[in-house]
Amino acid sequence: MPYCRSCGNRRLFAASKVPPAAPTANGFASGLLGDFDTGGELVTITRLGADKVTARSAGGQPSDYFDTCLVCGSQDVEWSG
Repeated sequence: MPYCRSCGNRRLFAASKVPPAAPTANGFASGLLGDFDTGGELVTITRLGADKVTARSAGGQPSDYFDTCLVCGSQDVEWSG
């Protein structure tokens, strides 16, 4: 289960190692976003430039990918369980 130590977010995270399709000043900093349920399970992956292979890999090993909080932007993300 992902947990942002800075703001307490447990739901919305991004993958810093996946660049966005088109970097912009106010756009997402990642091409791959993950939405987690209250039990910490990944329920939705949104691809914003990531290919299907990368998305499948992230779905299988989310702790290897989702390392940035989409609420506050922190990379102080802890994974447990």
